[in-house]
Amino acid sequence: MIVLGKHRLPNGLIFPAVAGYSDAGARRLALRYGADLCFTEMVSAKGLVYGNENTASLLYTDASETIKGVQLFGRDPDFIARAIAHPALKKFDVIDLNFGCPVPKIVKNGEGSALMLEPETVFRIVSAAVAAAEGRPVTAKLRAGFYVGEHTAPDVAEAVEKAGGAMVTVHGRTREEFYHGKADRGVIAAVKRRVSIPVVANGDVVDRESYRAMLAETGADGVAIARGALGRPYVFAAVRGADYDFSVKDAVAEHLAVLMRYLPERVAVNNMKKQIAFYVKGQKGGKLCRENAFRATTAQDILDCFSAISS
Repeated sequence: MIVLGKHRLPNGLIFPAVAGYSDAGARRLALRYGADLCFTEMVSAKGLVYGNENTASLLYTDASETIKGVQLFGRDPDFIARAIAHPALKKFDVIDLNFGCPVPKIVKNGEGSALMLEPETVFRIVSAAVAAAEGRPVTAKLRAGFYVGEHTAPDVAEAVEKAGGAMVTVHGRTREEFYHGKADRGVIAAVKRRVSIPVVANGDVVDRESYRAMLAETGADGVAIARGALGRPYVFAAVRGADYDFSVKDAVAEHLAVLMRYLPERVAVNNMKKQIAFYVKGQKGGKLCRENAFRATTAQDILDCFSAISS
């Protein structure tokens, strides 16, 4: 069990922020199958402070989210603090800070995984966040490091802890590796040895076997499943060995219905197209379904695609 302030995560299972994918529909399904905590897609601290029009949809939460988690990115402690104090974030129970995003446009601004090279800056950012959070837990998402062979995660995790952070999630790849190769469980274990706050392991967990191996080899307090949960929300039940029923058709319909509550139909349909590629992967009739979905212009078009899917 992981304890974050007054919140308890019985199984330590987290669906972390996944840009473009961890929307409210995906989070609802992840929680249904056993995730303890989900985070929104990454939200720019500056964008929130300056009133970026796209931010509101990223901050929509579903009624199923009894513990609401938001992820912010930025490198300016003042903007991070102002974002956390923003009225739109008052409803969130846990504030996650991104120090792991490898995307070039984020890194070139000195944000995301660029901060894996700057433990002192991380300390200042987390300190500002904790002061602004008014008692709400502040957590951080890290990578193994920036450069291959240079694992700065233990130092950055220590900076997070010293600044008052409540938990770290560590992806076992460096920024240079992006999502290639295997996640290094050794660096996650090194972080666990360095800090006393909960450590959540991330990278390559897709089933019960990889989940159990991750915990055994890292000593982590929990596991975050990101890409392994896309189109497969049932993975959270599977890793625990729990029984579950899953229908692709029903999952897509529910996911889309959630998106339609807060997005215009055209936007909801376009957002679902990339999600469907994961839902139908490996399914009989999946290729035809995906092709039809990419041509869809209405919600009904999306639902009609699944006549080609057997379950």
